[in-house]
Amino acid sequence: MDRIKIIGHRGDIMTSTENSASAILACSKNPNIDGTEFDIRPTSDDKIVVIHNDRIPNLNGKMTKIYDLTLEEINHLRFRINLMDQILLKGFHLLKSDRYYYNRYCEISRQYARIPEFDDIMKEYSPNKHMLIELKGKVDEYSAKKQAIFEDNIVEILKQYDYQSRDLTLESYNFDALFRIKNKLPDLKIIALVNKFGSLKCLDMPFDGVSLEYVMLNPNVINKIINNKMMLYSWDWKKSLKHSQNIDKIFSPFAKEIKTGELPLYVINDFPEKAKQYIKI
Repeated sequence: MDRIKIIGHRGDIMTSTENSASAILACSKNPNIDGTEFDIRPTSDDKIVVIHNDRIPNLNGKMTKIYDLTLEEINHLRFRINLMDQILLKGFHLLKSDRYYYNRYCEISRQYARIPEFDDIMKEYSPNKHMLIELKGKVDEYSAKKQAIFEDNIVEILKQYDYQSRDLTLESYNFDALFRIKNKLPDLKIIALVNKFGSLKCLDMPFDGVSLEYVMLNPNVINKIINNKMMLYSWDWKKSLKHSQNIDKIFSPFAKEIKTGELPLYVINDFPEKAKQYIKI
């Protein structure tokens, strides 16, 4: 199992609110977790913050887009776990009678957390732990000028924190943005992010890897990933623990490729320590 890496989805949500600095850094410090995934977005004054959702209640309680708020304004706000994520995860674990995780999640969901800056995470995160950074924003969500500044700032921060010496990859649904960034940072590993409604055309594009929703995986897809010498991230946001339980089922025929490193496999999970117990390959 040494070759399968377990990655905390938006940090370790068993310790702190998702995407908070404490949740992300918990993955960095925990020897039983191999790394973390988190999301970044630009503010109105072109700083970069770590948050998944595109909007948050401002001080007046009005839902406001992150890119319409300055960093100073964001620093006065606090956020909770996404409501739909709470409902799905609580329901799933309650039905599965996993009382510890259900009760722990309820406790975490009552916490408020500050939205961290990307720069602060890079400063504190262990360079030896894997880091999967998702560049958020749909194609054309930002103006061309703002998108360019966002990408340039990502480039500068990655250079500042010596991305070449880190175990670090950048993913997005915005393929063009990834290729523009890689053009400036040729050594950066870029990952095509694709959900079950997306296309697998990325397997024929010059990506370093792919991040695929679990239902998209089958022997033909996995073989093509191996033949193209790509990294593979597997995820299932709605059935997180079930996903880790299923890993052996689909990847057992590829145990040799995983153990020899021909198939670098990363399993992204909401409960990374728990997930590791289920994987036996």
